[in-house]
Amino acid sequence: MRLVCSKENFARGIQAVQRAVSSRGPLPILTHIKLVADAGALKLTATDLDVGLEARVPADVHESGSIALTAKTFAEIVSKLPNSDIEMSLSEQEVTLKCLRSKFTLRGMPAAEFPELPQPNTDAPIALPAEELLKGIRQTAFAAAGEDKAVISGIFIQLSDGQLELVATDGYRLSWRRTQLPNTAATLSVIVPKRAMDELARQLGAVSGDVTIAVSNNQAAFQLGDRYMTSRLVDGTYPNYRQIIPTTFVNEAVLDRASLLAAVDRVSIMAFDREAHIVKLEFSAEELRITAGNTELGDSVEVLSLEYTGEPLTISFNADYLVDALKNMDVDTIRMSLNTPLSPVLLRPLDNDSHTCLVMPLNRV
Repeated sequence: MRLVCSKENFARGIQAVQRAVSSRGPLPILTHIKLVADAGALKLTATDLDVGLEARVPADVHESGSIALTAKTFAEIVSKLPNSDIEMSLSEQEVTLKCLRSKFTLRGMPAAEFPELPQPNTDAPIALPAEELLKGIRQTAFAAAGEDKAVISGIFIQLSDGQLELVATDGYRLSWRRTQLPNTAATLSVIVPKRAMDELARQLGAVSGDVTIAVSNNQAAFQLGDRYMTSRLVDGTYPNYRQIIPTTFVNEAVLDRASLLAAVDRVSIMAFDREAHIVKLEFSAEELRITAGNTELGDSVEVLSLEYTGEPLTISFNADYLVDALKNMDVDTIRMSLNTPLSPVLLRPLDNDSHTCLVMPLNRV
């Protein structure tokens, strides 16, 4: 292997894959990044056997070859080299990096020992707009459960009848987003682990156009321009979320999203509890009164104007859940639909139902 690559491209490739490097995996090779130089490009690959990432960056390849280098040391070396071209050469299992007057020698492992990323075998890969998939992940991932919660630890992706739906829930809150994709006859139904979806969102933020998805053998593969990502899928059947979302309400409030978010965030400073940061919302025709208190710390109050229809209602929430939902809604004005102090509450855009957040109240008045 012998090549020349700019520091910028080297760093971009490392940054694209290093989050898949295993910190303490079952195999020493998993703490490495595999480098393959061939056909005018350098391909970098990392995996922890659950998530795999691959990126191609431009390079002037004089001699093809491959090697696996310790990710942490390799990344630190590149980050601290001068901002210029880096010459890389390989002799047996030893790599030399030269950049202006700097020179590093780094021993590696044979690339043949590095696990190959899964290549789902499908004749019908599905192309989705990267921008729409990114929005769906950002607006749902926050509601997914922890990794020990089996099926609901992932995000459910469903494509049917031209509608792309993403759903996440932890049993106390739920976020659902729907996008209409014209001229799409493909179907898809998978549960992808939250960690993988968070990483996919990072990758999608760096590309444009379409992302191609292929699924088989409990693996999903995502092709995003010069980047490739794989993830294992979560086994099981996702809960019927449609049964969880109420369809009729007796009370409804229309509020400015940013104002409500800021008010709940401020009031919750005084909301201290072992189990949850509890805030109380008191709805009336004139105003929304938001309060929180603690016998040791004190209390806080904030009053907002609103449009409200229905009977006066007092309801309590975990402030963190409200803040998460409001942060991830990309509209100015929202509807809060309510029934009783113990019934689920829906937060939706005022003008459409493309995004719905459900939050369960607390049994506190």
